[in-house]
Amino acid sequence: MTHGEKMLCWPLFGKGLEQLGQAGQPCLWDLPAPASDQLLVRIEAVGLCFSDIKLIRAGEEHPRVHSTDLKRQPVIPGHEAVMTVVQTGSETLAAEYPVGSRYIIQADIYVDGVGFAYGYAINGGMAQYSIIDQRVLNGDEGSYLLPLAEHVPAAVAALIEPWTCVIASYMIELRRQIQPAGRLLVAMMPDEQAVFSLSRQAVSSEGGPLQVDCLNLNRETINHLKRALPQAEFNHLTQMPDKPTYDDIVCCGIDEPAMVRSLSRAGLTGAAISLVGVAADGDWSFDVGSIHYRGWYYQGDESRDIASAYGRNVRSRLRSGGTCWLVGGAGAMGQMHTQLAVENEDGPERVLVTDLDDDRIARTAAILADSVQRRGVQFETMNPNNFPSEEAFMQAVGEFAPDGFDDIVVLVPVAKVIKSAARLLARDGLMNIFAGIPTGQETSLDIDAIVRRGVRFIGSSGSRTHHLRHTLNLVETGQLRPVTALAAVGGMRALWEGLEGVAAGRFPGKTVIFPQCEHLPLTPVEQLPELGPAIADSLTGEDMEYNMATETAVMQVFGSGTTGNRQGKSKNQPGDRPTRN
Repeated sequence: MTHGEKMLCWPLFGKGLEQLGQAGQPCLWDLPAPASDQLLVRIEAVGLCFSDIKLIRAGEEHPRVHSTDLKRQPVIPGHEAVMTVVQTGSETLAAEYPVGSRYIIQADIYVDGVGFAYGYAINGGMAQYSIIDQRVLNGDEGSYLLPLAEHVPAAVAALIEPWTCVIASYMIELRRQIQPAGRLLVAMMPDEQAVFSLSRQAVSSEGGPLQVDCLNLNRETINHLKRALPQAEFNHLTQMPDKPTYDDIVCCGIDEPAMVRSLSRAGLTGAAISLVGVAADGDWSFDVGSIHYRGWYYQGDESRDIASAYGRNVRSRLRSGGTCWLVGGAGAMGQMHTQLAVENEDGPERVLVTDLDDDRIARTAAILADSVQRRGVQFETMNPNNFPSEEAFMQAVGEFAPDGFDDIVVLVPVAKVIKSAARLLARDGLMNIFAGIPTGQETSLDIDAIVRRGVRFIGSSGSRTHHLRHTLNLVETGQLRPVTALAAVGGMRALWEGLEGVAAGRFPGKTVIFPQCEHLPLTPVEQLPELGPAIADSLTGEDMEYNMATETAVMQVFGSGTTGNRQGKSKNQPGDRPTRN
């Protein structure tokens, strides 16, 4: 790289890893110059995520990609980015974003409700430099850049975004009432004679829905609803809705799974789908992908009062003192969930981790050994591959929780795993579908568990800015140690290999790339001492934990600058600065 003129980057030109960069190597592009309302930032570190693999495999078909032809309009991936301002387009921006200031980025960027995700629709962190424009600086949530303290190593800061996704999955705000000023669909079976009502506890003090659509409702039920929701406009439907429209969907006495499935498709993101007065039992097919990606949640009750479905087992946190199973809990993201479960003083007392890799299991157990002992958690691990059959494995899992699990966190994107695990949920149990199962993918779940036993299924995809700010504060104040998830680091030319490692589950944790280190080989954290005496000397203490001194030593050996050298000039300041070739 010619400093100030060119930069290395990994554009995605189509579908598949072979379309990333050129012939397995990064591209050499002109260094972009910021416009008057833009920033030029240097990417100090970028975490590699399985979401990057999904993007690369999908190409233009990925829902967050705006380019319709990546060959002509490629995008640079990388959403777990840590950056330093090196040039500003104006003095006004320089006052708010001083040259040398550090940031992490909330990648889920929205402008007027339209998503422009960093690393998907906006060029991301798999580059040595990046332009930050007004979509990032002045979006729907204000600025999506969050200032980063100097004492946090870039490799650790790159882990804050994935840690935030984990933490946010326990901060899901489930409604106890019908969405105020929203749209409600209430449906029955044709010719249903039973009467359903709505008591006041399901209506917020802020007001009820503004629109109520009725499908197959008898006159007496409609009259009950009109008395309960006097401010709402009522409409009578003659056929199933054909697009997502509703905040709340209530299925009254509907015992046909296909009808419930069709009605569910009319749910907006975050829709509450209530099954009340259902007499059927057995397994019904549910869109578990939409539970994860669209935040749907199903709830039920035997009563014919619609309000009865709201308010039972409304939680997203692990049950205090309960029994928890983390399915895939020793993988890169699973390890974070397991750490939270074990270290939380108000967390479960019994924790089971299952995973397909003995090395990952051993590493997770070793990292958490002190916390397990301090809290007195009953902590066990199992590998399904070490059992003679799936039945034998499930029997052993069941023996760990003879009364069922209060919480099951699913960290592997396999629908049949959800089906088999869900059978072991206790009464009022909660399953967190964290793994990214594609929207529309279904699996069968016990309807009796939802309607009569209070079981719930929740999920989330990504996080919002207030979640990221919360996690950042935990890290900067020492309340969270994200470094435990760091498994490997590498330089710019090792990025391809790093992505292959993510896809194959090569490392028992997260991989972070330093774009400013062109030739740093992909290196497991435990092998960092082999890269030189200065790096080895920086790893002190019993844990030999990666720290700022380690990062400084790595940059001195392999980088184009050191982490302590974050100087630059604004556009209107004299002196050397990056220029466009």
